[in-house]
Amino acid sequence: MEKVFDSKLLTSILSKSSLKDYSNIRIGDKASYLFMPQSISDLSSIIVKANKADLEILPVGGASNILFGNVGDRVLILDRDLPMYYNIKENEVIVTSNHNISIFIDEMKKHNLGGLEFLAGIPAHIGGAVYMNAGAFGKNISDYIKWVEIVNVNGKREILTHDEISFSYRKTSINGFIIYVSFGLDQKPKNKISAEIKDIISKRHSRHPYDYPSLGSTFKNPENNYAGKLIEECDLKGTRIGDAEISSKHGNFIINKGNATFDDVMSLIELMKNEVYKKKGIKLELEIKVIN
Repeated sequence: MEKVFDSKLLTSILSKSSLKDYSNIRIGDKASYLFMPQSISDLSSIIVKANKADLEILPVGGASNILFGNVGDRVLILDRDLPMYYNIKENEVIVTSNHNISIFIDEMKKHNLGGLEFLAGIPAHIGGAVYMNAGAFGKNISDYIKWVEIVNVNGKREILTHDEISFSYRKTSINGFIIYVSFGLDQKPKNKISAEIKDIISKRHSRHPYDYPSLGSTFKNPENNYAGKLIEECDLKGTRIGDAEISSKHGNFIINKGNATFDDVMSLIELMKNEVYKKKGIKLELEIKVIN
């Protein structure tokens, strides 16, 4: 199988390290095919070769909200070594998808461009935030997207306009590896952007657990309700299995207290789903992505 990805044909790094090193919750084993392409052409080659070998492709980007189990022979692609830049023309910014969203927001502040402050403090890369239509405080990243460029499932580059993408709650119709995003941002004074960033981050730190590794919100909020509130009302905050714990600060966060395993986290997820359904009659839907 190694001949599928002949090192002479690729400049990508085929990582032999554990997925734990790339996971925000610090859980994961070694993967057979974990790539960090260094160019778009390299990315396309990986996708084409994986398709020929009939291997499932998983764009994991920055892996900020992914729980890794046994990934088998899936082809995982990280975006960390792809070229990184942005280009500004008036209020339109074209940016590579591997920028950390929080760092990007700070960078745009220097140019008096804002709008995405509601995502300040989120550890996701732009590509992942776009793919899941990240949002908070009543806003969504899709509100600012003009177009997205992807490498599609056939390894070809393709531009999708905003109207060609179906955006819904924490979900999009994008099928491919996002490489560029065009945002239409708001002209704003630096001091106003700084104040909004400070306020958003303060709110996050007051509500969310940042003292242990986690994947952020485990479940999507049901319509007209909040997953964290439902979990708290089921008296599950602080429940621990192995080294995985439902945060006592926020019921929708599972934290790693040390050496939590995939099974520890999945056991808590099943407990949360079952208890909320049993006591509230509501089926919780995962917001994190589970690969197993």
